[in-house]
Amino acid sequence: MSLFWILILNRIYQSPFLLAVYKFYKSCVHFTTMTSELYRICNSAAHQLGWYNELEFLNNDDSELDEEQEKSPLIKSLSSEEQMGAIPPLVVYRIDRSILFSKQLDTERRNLENQSGQLDEVAEMIMIKKGFAGSEKSPVGRVLCSSLSRISETYSLTIQINERASTKYDSTNPIHEQKLLKLWNALMPETELESRLTRQWAEIGFQGNDPATDFRGMGLQGLDDLIYYATTHTDSAQRTFSSSRHPVSWYPFAIVGINITQCAVQALRTRQLQYYLYKYGADKKTYNEFYCYLYHKFNDFWISHQEPKLTVMDFEMKFKEFKIQMNKELITHETMPLVDWLEMKRIEQQHLENENRKAIEEEKSSIVNE
Repeated sequence: MSLFWILILNRIYQSPFLLAVYKFYKSCVHFTTMTSELYRICNSAAHQLGWYNELEFLNNDDSELDEEQEKSPLIKSLSSEEQMGAIPPLVVYRIDRSILFSKQLDTERRNLENQSGQLDEVAEMIMIKKGFAGSEKSPVGRVLCSSLSRISETYSLTIQINERASTKYDSTNPIHEQKLLKLWNALMPETELESRLTRQWAEIGFQGNDPATDFRGMGLQGLDDLIYYATTHTDSAQRTFSSSRHPVSWYPFAIVGINITQCAVQALRTRQLQYYLYKYGADKKTYNEFYCYLYHKFNDFWISHQEPKLTVMDFEMKFKEFKIQMNKELITHETMPLVDWLEMKRIEQQHLENENRKAIEEEKSSIVNE
């Protein structure tokens, strides 16, 4: 059901005509129920979570609300962090979209995006504009506030990644130089770098003698992503690096990695990554894992072409195909952190081996019985 709603919502928000029809539908529902879409989403989630009985809540005024909360063990027992985690990703995603496409909430959305103002103030204004009953302490208010906290985290992550992407590589900065050397050592641990400016850099996929010039597009984020992949998912990175050095179907490992950084950052900036972040967490590590997932999947995509094998001349066309494929995965929510994807594949492989072993044992047993 969650996937169905996501597909429908994505289709609606991508089509001006469907969006206009949807807004008309919302106006009709608002006219008949006297409630806003945002309130209905939060109210439905509060019921599904068992946070309050709507009829009892609506019959209470603010002075009675505290007593009602005391009687509600679910709400009382959950910390703010637990409340945030209890709200399904789809609910947060729908609240995010509702705010994003609401002209009435343009100021509040900008405050979230720019990290200006307090979240409780933003929540209060949204509740006033959208006709929420009760206060921020009400179950429906808690759903909104907890969701806003998670939405705010995604904007904060975007700011953090954008700052890193806009930070130029500085060859006079010893920290930057150490990071570059770390990448070399991670990929080529048994080969010593002859000098800072050398053709050796081409061996790991840079274009010239000085890798600093290749980071102009994505700044230090491009380097950070390559280092995270090479040092965190060593087996995957070495497999990908080895594929990139194939005598026929080779590709420049570092340059492709920077291109993948651009894809990952673009997905973050355009908010295509929202559901992924709401499901797995809106922090730097989750973004890093998304990058690693993209690079691992790109290599699988590249080497899957066997007849004929791809060459570097095919890169531009095939990379466009790969990006379309990844956009579809984002829409259908197949995307996951690489660490989770690798574990899923390990379990699948283990299950397959067990099934094969069982089949062989049964075959042997039948032969003996005969």
